[in-house]
Parts: sequence; C-alpha cells; structure tokens
Amino acid sequence: MPKPSPSRGRLFYFTWGVLGMLACAAASQAKLQIFDRNKTLERASETKRFTLSRVEYARRGAMYDSSDRPLAIDQDTYELSLNFHRIPETDAFFLDLSAATGIPASDFAQLALNGEDHKVWRESLSSSQRQDVQEVKTRWKADGISLDPTGKRTYPLGPAAADITGAMMDRTPLNGLERSQQEQLNGRNGVTIGLTDRGGNYLPMRISPGSVPKQDGKNITLTIDSDLQQEAFSHIKAAVIKNNADDGVVVMMDPQTGNVLAMACYPTFDPTGGDVRTPPDARKSTNDPVIQDRLEPGSMFKILTLAKGLNDGKIDPKATIDCEGQLEVWAGHSVHCAMEHGTRAHGIVNAEQAIAKSCNVSAATWALRIGYGPMTQYLKDLGLLKPTGVGLPFEAAGGFNFNEYAKPLQLATVGFGQSVTVTPLAISSAFCMLANHGIQMKPRLIAKVGNQESPVVSTGRRVSTAAADKVFQIMQAVIQDRSGTGYSLRIPGYTLAGKTGTAQRINKKNGGGYVSNFVGFVPAPNPKAMILVMIDHPKAGAYYGASVAGPVWESLAKVLIRRYHIPPNNLATVHMREEAVDNAGPSRPASSGSRNQKETSRHSDRGSEYRD
Repeated sequence: MPKPSPSRGRLFYFTWGVLGMLACAAASQAKLQIFDRNKTLERASETKRFTLSRVEYARRGAMYDSSDRPLAIDQDTYELSLNFHRIPETDAFFLDLSAATGIPASDFAQLALNGEDHKVWRESLSSSQRQDVQEVKTRWKADGISLDPTGKRTYPLGPAAADITGAMMDRTPLNGLERSQQEQLNGRNGVTIGLTDRGGNYLPMRISPGSVPKQDGKNITLTIDSDLQQEAFSHIKAAVIKNNADDGVVVMMDPQTGNVLAMACYPTFDPTGGDVRTPPDARKSTNDPVIQDRLEPGSMFKILTLAKGLNDGKIDPKATIDCEGQLEVWAGHSVHCAMEHGTRAHGIVNAEQAIAKSCNVSAATWALRIGYGPMTQYLKDLGLLKPTGVGLPFEAAGGFNFNEYAKPLQLATVGFGQSVTVTPLAISSAFCMLANHGIQMKPRLIAKVGNQESPVVSTGRRVSTAAADKVFQIMQAVIQDRSGTGYSLRIPGYTLAGKTGTAQRINKKNGGGYVSNFVGFVPAPNPKAMILVMIDHPKAGAYYGASVAGPVWESLAKVLIRRYHIPPNNLATVHMREEAVDNAGPSRPASSGSRNQKETSRHSDRGSEYRD
C-alpha cells in the first residue's frame, strides 16, 4: 500500500486546523452572545463604551407653490455641541476638530482647561462640514460630539411672501402658515438606542426595542404662483411708497376655484431676519392686512348691491334713475354723488351708466329697494362678516353695526360700500362669484398637505346666473366705456371688467383719510383671475381709486396676461390711442358715519366728496 504524499498530508492537517479554528470561534461567539448574553450586555451597559443613544431629528415639512417651487424649506445646516467629559482632551484632537469646523482649536482647548462641561456653538456648519466632523468623531471615538440641525429656514421669496409663509425663530413658529400649520409641518423626532461597533455604526441585531423612528413633517403645496406673488409685492410696495400710504394689499384669485394666486402686502417683514441691523423681533409681526385690516370697500361694493337687486327682482337694468346729485334718505339726511364737471348730478342713468359713472344715488336707491333684512343677510351669506378660514392665523372678521340708530340711512350707505367693513380677502371672494355665474367659492390657499389634496369648496349660490352675468357685463363699461371711471386703465386688445372705489377710513385712531380701491377681472369674459388692489390712507395728494389703485391693477393685469399667455379677445382695440382722463379731486373731504344721532347726521355728506 503506497504511503500518502507529504503535500496531501499537509493539506489534510491544514483543512482540519482551519475547521477547528472556526469551530472555536463559533463556540466563543455562541458563549458570548447566547449563553453569556446577559452578562455581555450588562458589561456593555456598565461601560457605555459602545452603547449609543442618538436623537433622530425630524425634517420640518417644506412649503411649495403651485408649480412645486420652494417657498419655505429647511436649511441643511447644523450646530456643534461638545460634552467635554466624553472627548479626548488633546491638542491633536482639537486641531483635527478645528480643521473640520473652522472653529479655532484654541477655543476648544481653553474651554477644556477651564473645566467646561458642555458647550454649544450657534455658528452654522454646512452639510460637508458635518460629514467632516462625523469622520473626526469616528476616528477619535469621541462620543461627546453632537451635531444637531439648526432649524433655520430658507424663504426664497423673502418679504414678498412673508405674510403667507410666516417665519421661524429658534425652532419656534411665529406667524403665517409656519404657525397655523405647525402640527402638519413639524413632524416628530425619533431616537435610536443600541450597541455600536468601534466605528460608531449601529449593530443591526443590537438595536434596542426602546428606539423610536422619526416622522418627518408633511410638505405643504400652496395655490400661490411665485411669479405673480413677486410681481404683486413689487407693484404694491412701489405704490405705497409713491403715495405715502399706510399700507397696501393685492389679492389675485381664480374665480372658478377660489384658488389664491397671489396675496401680497406692504409693509411687511423679512422672514429670514434680515441683516444684522434688523431687530430680531421684526420677524414676530402678526399683522397681515390682507386678512386682518377691516376697511370700507367703497364704490366697489355697488356691483354687489346691483347683483342682489337684480336677483331679487328689485331692479330693472333697463329702468332709469334721475340722479340730481343727492337723495334724501331719512329725517332730512341725504346721500350725495361725487363732484363731476362742476356738478354732482349724473342725470338720467340706467344701471350700466350708474356703475360706469359710480353713481351713489343709484346705489343707495337700489339698497333701499332691496330692504334692510335681505341686505344684511346678503352680507352674512357673502361671508363678509366672518373670517374666511383660509388657513392663516389671526384672521379677522368684517364689521357691521346691527344696532345703528338710523337704519334707513345706514342701509342707503351700505349700497355704495360705506357703513360696513371687510377684509380684503373676504371681499375678494365675494367679487369672484360675479365671474362664476353667481356661485361663490371658498378661498383656497392650501392645495395639498402631504399627499392629501385640499378640496375645492363651493360655499353656495349667492345670486342667479342671470344676475351675476348681467353685472359682469355691466362692469365692462367701467373700463371700456369712455364715460367709465376706469377708462384710463384699458389695455389694447383686451376687454376687461372692473370697478373703482374710494372709501373713507373709519375706526382709525389717527382719523381721516381714504382707502383707494380697484377690483377687476382679466380678461372678460371667461376671466383667468380677479385682481383686487386696496391702498390704505394715501397721503401724497391723490386718493381716488382710479388714480392710486388703478395703475397697480393695470400693471398686474398686464403681468397676468404675459404670465398665462392670454391671447387678445378684442382685436378692434389693438391699435387704440390712449386718451387722458381728467381725475380732478374733490373740493373738500367727506365725513364718516357713526352710531348716535349727532354722528348719524354726518351721513349726509358720505359718498358725496370723492370721485372714483
């Protein structure tokens, strides 16, 4: 029998040797992890050397516009925190950490020398710096290094959308959607507890049951169009500054859906905090005039009065009213029309002419025919006396004095937009129903939260289709007719519909002044959007709706046409020649209405001393 070769013998012993070593290793691990598992975990727990408890920070939800462009989003920045009891206190470590963070090594060394227990650096570290610090932590096994998100937010539109997005400070929502949608945006932090290897990585089979996964906040998609929002802000800012006004607002809304396309105001604040000279508390402003200012709508309201009268059969659009410049309403008190061409009288006017010339006598007559009960119920139905529920915090309701002493006079003045206060957003919603065949849509600012769509909601029919369509047709005369108060705002090639308004300010501590308004639709018919401009208390001289708010409206109408590539619908006017319109002012200011007999007598001058 031949002897086995030396090479085969060596292979035999080598194989069995390897198998024996593997068996010993398996037995050792079985003893460590199975038979002595509790003792092993106890020793690890005692030393804490490879046990790590780490907070998993939830990402705050972002806000996006209707085209998924960011309006508010977390910065990818972090702040450094050191526990000096759990880091190497050596110059080499401090130099390595300094290279990763940009913080001088001498700062670390001095704090360690002073016996500091814990220190947080508020200077933001970038994501790349965070990665470098993580490598230092692993390399030095420095469990005392922590990197937490700063919670700072980026707002790409800055002040232009600040009143919508709101702002954050020290991870606290201050205002806007950041505040009202905190529960949806905030998410929930998690924590991971378990054993790690020497590189600081969690061992998959050694994650503690006490660990809690994080839940990121939900993203919110808005109906806002960033391009229109920036344009609206730019134009209203320029108008407020030019006219030395207290503030101004713009609302752009889709009449068919209630979608808010833009909602801008000025003055406002910088949601990022501005430069170092800006007081930090500047971001804490909760004033949003679009949803909080309660203003008299003035003559814009005449189109709503007319719609109600037509709906109730109280007004014949072909019938005429003889406007002699004033109308005695109650106990010797009258309402007046504005001075025009040396006289307040508009003469014999039908409904279209009354709207085009903004006749107060006609509007007061319509309101009196409608009656106090139906008219006040109409105010309620339109949602003018309650918050719209658009989703922003601190929203105000409109105002109406149901205890007014002189109700007939109050009713007459409501007909042309006095004696009632509204927020710009609420009145925008009411106007939109005229372009939606009498059906009012709830203002919609939030289109989607996470994956959940926010439905388009109708709040109901306000007037008949015939009444709404007739008023919408009549509104075109305000701009297209030579005698219309908005004739100077025509745009070549387009038929537009609108209404001017100039209202006196009431319930203002500083007293006096006017609100200059213009509302209109682009284009007419089948409008893409309603645009409302309200400029509060212009003090540079002019204050008529057509001359102060009108130019802002015209500019934004052109922006809208370009933004949505709206083709001309009135080719007959493509080459029209612009004609100057005389906007001569009144000779004296009008007075405001009130609650008692003495103040009620002042109603006699209301509406008589301005021209729209």
